[in-house]
Amino acid sequence: MLAALCASLLTGCSSTLATEGSDPYTADDVIEMVEKEFSSCNPQLVLEETQTEKEKPFERRIYVLRDTANDFTFSCSAVVRRPTLPRPGAERNTNAFFQYAAGYAAHLNAAIGRVAEEYGFRAATTEEAEALIHSGAKRKHLDREVSLFDEGDFIFVTDGARGADLAAVCKKLHALYRPNGDGTVLSALYGRKITFYYLPPNETDRTRAVFIAFFTLKGPNDWAATLADNPGSSSNEKDVTALEQNLARYFDNCLRNAR
Repeated sequence: MLAALCASLLTGCSSTLATEGSDPYTADDVIEMVEKEFSSCNPQLVLEETQTEKEKPFERRIYVLRDTANDFTFSCSAVVRRPTLPRPGAERNTNAFFQYAAGYAAHLNAAIGRVAEEYGFRAATTEEAEALIHSGAKRKHLDREVSLFDEGDFIFVTDGARGADLAAVCKKLHALYRPNGDGTVLSALYGRKITFYYLPPNETDRTRAVFIAFFTLKGPNDWAATLADNPGSSSNEKDVTALEQNLARYFDNCLRNAR
């Protein structure tokens, strides 16, 4: 029974099982776990700050960590909490994987901006995206209103944009989010959404943008599987070049509808 329980705990039986008075994962524990999980990103983590949010029992700590190799800082929690499985005692937990992936995604923003600029587009910065999400701007979807800006990366295009260019941006962002072909970052983020918008020439108010289409990246999917999993694909088509052409045609149609 104990062996089965240990096998079900992602971070290992000896380090996960705890009591109410146990210490949470240490900063060194978290650093080791993150560097192993995200080895494709070649992280080199150092501790910058430790805060204790709650004392024992069920202690909660906040660690501020810096990835010196990729040049970004993130914070994560390490806690002792009541177990999610029906058993006595407590368990250690950390949100370090998600927080690292979110920090890595934010770190990619400048590179995403450069990719967009190659095609005459503009990607929202991390700060701009946050403001747009909280702007309250809406769009019509079927018979209801939904948020114009919800999550992920926002890319703005204008006159002259081609579907093939939007498809090329998606391909390059897929490679950025899967360093060395590894989908761990995307899996930790539960996927990543890329949304394209049309802005008329000289329009500077991005809340007036017109939704074009979105494209979704998922951790387990290589480029061929990503194409097959997104709009514009055919269930019978397996050739990557043909799938890319189908995606470009889909984006062309969406562009015509948005203008």
